[in-house]
Amino acid sequence: MDGLGKTRRFVGIGSSVGLSAVVKPMGRVNVLILILVGLLGWATVSQGQQVNYDGQIVRQVRIEGNSLVPAGDILANIRTHSGAAFNSEMVEDDARRVVLMPEVYNVEWSVIPVEGQVDLVFTVTESPRISELIIVGNNSFDEETLLRELNFQSGDFLDLYLVNSGVENLLRFYHSKGYYSAEVTLNERALATENRVVYLIVEGAQLRINSVTFEGNTLPAWRLATKISTTAYFPILFKGLLDDEQLRRDVETLAGYYHDEGFLDARVFARKDINEQQTRAAVTFVIEEGMRYHISDISFSGNERFSDEELIEQLTDFEIGDILTSGRRTTAQRVVARTYGAEGYIYTRVNILRQFTEEPGEVQVVFDIDEGSIFDLGRVIVRGNTETRDRVVRREFDRHGFLPGGLYNTDAMERGRRRLLGNGLFSDVNVTPIGNEPQQRDALVEVEETQTGMIMMGVGMDTNSGLVGQFSLQQQNFDLSRWPTSLEDLFSGRAFVGGGQRLRLDLEPGTEVTRGRLNFYEPYLFDQPYYLDLSLYLTRRGRECYMERRIGSAVTLGHRFDNNWSVDVGFRAEVIDISDLDIGYSIPNDPTSPLIVISPQDVIDVEGSNILSSVSFGVGHDTTDSMFRPSEGHIFRAGWEQVGVPGGDFTFADLSSSFHAFHTIYTDIVERRTVLSGHIEGRTILGNAPVFERYYAGGIGNLRGFDYRGVSPRDGIDDDPIGSDYMLTMGTELSHPLFEETFYGKLFIDTAIISEGPYRVTAGFGLELLVPQLFQTIPMHFDFGFPIYSDDKDDEQVFSFSFGLNF
Repeated sequence: MDGLGKTRRFVGIGSSVGLSAVVKPMGRVNVLILILVGLLGWATVSQGQQVNYDGQIVRQVRIEGNSLVPAGDILANIRTHSGAAFNSEMVEDDARRVVLMPEVYNVEWSVIPVEGQVDLVFTVTESPRISELIIVGNNSFDEETLLRELNFQSGDFLDLYLVNSGVENLLRFYHSKGYYSAEVTLNERALATENRVVYLIVEGAQLRINSVTFEGNTLPAWRLATKISTTAYFPILFKGLLDDEQLRRDVETLAGYYHDEGFLDARVFARKDINEQQTRAAVTFVIEEGMRYHISDISFSGNERFSDEELIEQLTDFEIGDILTSGRRTTAQRVVARTYGAEGYIYTRVNILRQFTEEPGEVQVVFDIDEGSIFDLGRVIVRGNTETRDRVVRREFDRHGFLPGGLYNTDAMERGRRRLLGNGLFSDVNVTPIGNEPQQRDALVEVEETQTGMIMMGVGMDTNSGLVGQFSLQQQNFDLSRWPTSLEDLFSGRAFVGGGQRLRLDLEPGTEVTRGRLNFYEPYLFDQPYYLDLSLYLTRRGRECYMERRIGSAVTLGHRFDNNWSVDVGFRAEVIDISDLDIGYSIPNDPTSPLIVISPQDVIDVEGSNILSSVSFGVGHDTTDSMFRPSEGHIFRAGWEQVGVPGGDFTFADLSSSFHAFHTIYTDIVERRTVLSGHIEGRTILGNAPVFERYYAGGIGNLRGFDYRGVSPRDGIDDDPIGSDYMLTMGTELSHPLFEETFYGKLFIDTAIISEGPYRVTAGFGLELLVPQLFQTIPMHFDFGFPIYSDDKDDEQVFSFSFGLNF
């Protein structure tokens, strides 16, 4: 055309959307032809006069040929605009963008010179609309249900990409419902001649997997079953659907698992056996395990700071003869890197190389170490703490020896990081070395604060206390010195926040016990290593043969030393009211006899109001890595409480000592820890203590397998417990993560000795579930304890539980 620039029709092969805009009325053969054409580039359909208008100013951009599609919608996809310099490559790209619109079937562009400038004209051919959308052959599902699986409807612009995708969407839906042999086809004749979208469905029979088995395996089948997603049908719990793509992924997963377990040559295949009616399938995973490789030799390269012998000494779970599993390799790498990190080698890289030997099933392991240099610690820089003061973060690292001016000890850093994360103030803590000084790096501590202030209402229940209502107002990051400067500070939550103190008010009315408590804890008084604990409390609890009411207060002031030792002094003052003693007939089973008090004499002696006050002294040593869920370290505590020195109705001494130890015996690849813990606790009374201050064993947290206070000396007509003057409890527990970090299994042994009866021993198992509720995690414990040694008068209780629920 004379006087015009290039006129091109674009075939949008660059995108499947563009392709559909062209091939909607075409058959599959034409689609393949267009794809081949597209691979060669943009097809030139017609070409006018070869005139170069690049660089000339565009006077205007016009849209022609559109009747249903607004010109503004088309212009929104065009970058060339009036006043811009004409660029043919950009215009070609603009045309390509326009043809990708589902409403546009074709586009041509032309250039018209006008008085030293040019007009750019895009002439579009609009796509037709879908005249009808129907589904034929569906018997098990109504049309409305199937139409929801499509991304278009009748009356929309005809987009062949969406239409063809509808075939896959419908097939996917049928497969998800167990119709493994379902077929879906598109009536292309109706589409090409009438713009009608008609899907033809042959449903076939619904198929379920009735068995999933393993063949050729020496590893337990139950363990392999936990690694795959293909399952046999079981009502409600498992759909039992046969999915070829899922089978492929399961094969890869099993092969990877075998390689991780030391079967480095393992291969896995899947076999499907489907019955003639296409209703049932049996899936078999065929496994060629091959040899399981063991470590035949361990060597090191690149190590200068530590000798081979020193490094091997650290590898307690990586020895010659061990199976070479992925978990062992990962753990060994961490151990070696941590050994170097404790000496300031913060950039040490450890790579494990495998060298196969001529002996079958044996492999030599070489630790290839790039030590790097030693670095000192410069500054500790805290970021991300919008509410918490910097000193709250830094003091946890100081406590574990990660101090500016010393070595950049990554082991001390990690212990401080875990302790900080375990304080409940932050959901995430990351430490990164930064800077470019030759022998020094700063530590960038990036924290993500969690919600620490909350109001909770709910219910809790356990076998010790029954059903208890819960109202709790608490701030885990309280700051008594940060007073509000305005009402906005008060109501926005910025006041009284950021100091790492803890303030909590609890009100718990219950069926068996009612409690109220106000507690304030300052871990670093005046920013010094002193801690202060203040409590006001009241309780009302029905005991076995009387009602006990307490109101009191307690104050503890302690000093924490750099070596994790601490000493403290405390004061306690209480008023204890004993009432509602059990009464009965003076002659058993004779209602005509007078009523008398039948509670034990020890209870009768303290009926009424009792005043108790004490001074206590304690010493402790805490090396644990977390306040709430320790996995390493120990807690030692010894104390002397002298009752009666400040005054009161009683004079006696309470001596106590306890030791709790925690050790991680296994860490998996995702850092979940299997923890072995043990404890021993002894207490004794010197003097004559009242019944409500003596010791009782049994229940959660003490001696599982027995009822709360179910192990005790007894007296009175009903053999009611009156408490022991001494008690020794010992136990051990193994906790293993079963699912992520929310579901744990545990095995335990609990034992106890009191002043009367045999040595009590229970063994059992339990489950612990950590349930996220609002801004905190609620632990749920379910324990089954089975007494091995007990006394005839003990109250046994095999199942015990505790849980809380917020709402």
